[in-house]
Amino acid sequence: MKFGWASSLKQRVRFTPLHLAMMLADALAKLLPGSWAPPPRVALGDGICVLVPERGTPDLLAECLAAAQQALSLISERSEILVVVNGAAEAQYAELRALYQKVRWQFHTQPLGYNGAIRAGLRDISQPWVYLLNSDMRLAPDALTQLLPLRAPEIFAITSQIFFIDQTRRREETGWADGHVVGHRLEMFDREPQSPDMARGNLYPGGGSSLCQRDLLTRYVEHTHTYSPFYFEDADWGARAWAEGFEVIFCPASHAHHHHRGTVSRYFDAAEVQRVIARNALQLELRNGWTQMSATRTMSVVCDNDYRTQEELYAPALARGVFVQRLRSRRALARGFNFQRAATDHYYPRAPSARGERPRVLLVTPFSLFPPAHGGARRVSELTRRLAEHVDLILLSDERSLYGQASEPWLAPFQSVHLVEGRGDLAGESELPWPQRLKRYVYAAMQSELDRLIAVYDPDLVQIEFMELAALRPSQRGRAPLLLSLHDVYLNGSADDAAQREAMRDFAAITVCSPEDGSLLDRAGVHLVPNGASSRLASYEPSTAAPEILFMGPFRYAPNVDAICAFLRSCWPAIRERYPTARLSILGGLESAAVRHAEPLLRLPGVDLIDRFVDPAPFLARAALTINPQGEIRGSALKVIESILAGRICVSTRSGTRGFSTAPLPGLIQCDDVAAMAAPIMEYLGDTSKRHVLERADDAQVQAWTWDGIAQQQLAVYRSLIPR
Repeated sequence: MKFGWASSLKQRVRFTPLHLAMMLADALAKLLPGSWAPPPRVALGDGICVLVPERGTPDLLAECLAAAQQALSLISERSEILVVVNGAAEAQYAELRALYQKVRWQFHTQPLGYNGAIRAGLRDISQPWVYLLNSDMRLAPDALTQLLPLRAPEIFAITSQIFFIDQTRRREETGWADGHVVGHRLEMFDREPQSPDMARGNLYPGGGSSLCQRDLLTRYVEHTHTYSPFYFEDADWGARAWAEGFEVIFCPASHAHHHHRGTVSRYFDAAEVQRVIARNALQLELRNGWTQMSATRTMSVVCDNDYRTQEELYAPALARGVFVQRLRSRRALARGFNFQRAATDHYYPRAPSARGERPRVLLVTPFSLFPPAHGGARRVSELTRRLAEHVDLILLSDERSLYGQASEPWLAPFQSVHLVEGRGDLAGESELPWPQRLKRYVYAAMQSELDRLIAVYDPDLVQIEFMELAALRPSQRGRAPLLLSLHDVYLNGSADDAAQREAMRDFAAITVCSPEDGSLLDRAGVHLVPNGASSRLASYEPSTAAPEILFMGPFRYAPNVDAICAFLRSCWPAIRERYPTARLSILGGLESAAVRHAEPLLRLPGVDLIDRFVDPAPFLARAALTINPQGEIRGSALKVIESILAGRICVSTRSGTRGFSTAPLPGLIQCDDVAAMAAPIMEYLGDTSKRHVLERADDAQVQAWTWDGIAQQQLAVYRSLIPR
């Protein structure tokens, strides 16, 4: 049946409020999307209540309460259990009440439905956090201790991982909730967790095994009674939380075990369960508009339902709720938030500190960082690992598709990580001039997520990494100063300089990696925070006599490709003639695989190209020396200091020693150009004793170049920008 002039007049009249509610919400969201508003900054104390909605399953409830009490016994803060019995005789629970005398009980003669039972229980709870626990669930002993550290004012709910007690069942329920649009339908499903420990974003908190902020949950429950008697209330809570600027987390380390539909199947037959599920899935779409169908098309879908479902959707109260929530959700969509990626684009590796206890820094990067496959990523990785001891770090990163399960160990320093993608790079595209490049990197999804994170987390400082992202600005300037971290300064006197200088104008401060880069910036607030390395000198072992040469140059950075090709062309033939067993290992990273096929030089005898991410430590250990044949560069070459602090000399062009050329580093051998590198390389390959004298750097001389020392310099910049 279509919702048009062919529809019966009675049907059109009865559905008019619902139709108008959707049309008005969609129009207002398009005209007035608004901006991300900071959620209320409430001080949440300790205290948790386990709330158990219960209807006629005392057999399952006994197991549920025993496990819940054990889980609560492992936490030190205030705690309690409240059971809301509805639609069941009080006498059925006499034995359980005698056994669990510390448990509080409510009894309601009439069935309240799931939402109604939670609503009744919340009126009698004073604790700031409520764990919603189905009576057919059994918590693992450490289920709550795993969840509690993740609590924060910006977090609405944290969900436990669910396992079926019947392990022969297909695992369709995990607690990691997601949804996607298929045509005009919104399909909800649970993802299979890949990591046993990494907390992730969650589209919504499963109503039977989730810890929620009491006050937020109370507000949300008041407006989801139309989902009665069961299913999809929790999905609506999650949609509202994300749209309001709160976040929802899935914690796989917290476990709950489920008797599937232990309560519902006792009171409703399978056909009615499926009808209610279909009705409430449609209601979720009416209230949120995720499928992007027009209001009229959505009404046609409503009219395709059975008469009983249509009757339930006529209610004026439903139309009011649809308008309010649909406007909220469609505004979030208009601002660029993608509900369909809430579960996949957000990570929560580290428990937050108490708000105000430590400064909070939002780090923004246009490039994927982990695993660290280029020098800039290694710099960020090393510094954030040390900075995390002093500040809370939030990461916003582009290039979402380059992150995966292998990235997760590197995310540990961050309180949360948020990923976006879609700037529109084209394969084989030549490098854009700076005005176009700056514009491309600031695209809608990046801008929207930056604004959302500033509103949600209220950072004390926003740190933009790399010149490519220098044009990014918050839509609304908050209290956080902006810091630009330049890995390279590209000013060169060309016409592009004007666009770069304009992009850098509004930053409170800028950090550079080399004095040479700093001299190019004629402005105040420039700080030198050089590149460094992890010192391996404490476990130094002299290099062996084997003629092994190492180049640590990821091909993602184009000057590394040019440098190694120049070396292979001008130096490698002579070195191989002098040392026929000489080998050159090139740590080129993933991007080098494609270059290998196009460049014959990379297939010369003795050349080993490593086209994947690897730890450079074992390659440094077996190298006789390292090389850096780079031409004109900006910033500084991380590979130079990494070699010195590993106890290996580095033979480099003078251009390649930018940032280190005047440092007291005996192991750094500087040559005028690439061709001049061949002679000292052959000399040091043949004279191990001379090489060993230069390898062992003085600890006092190199301490300032360790990442520990560099991190202290970065902290000094933070202290100058963040009020105490």
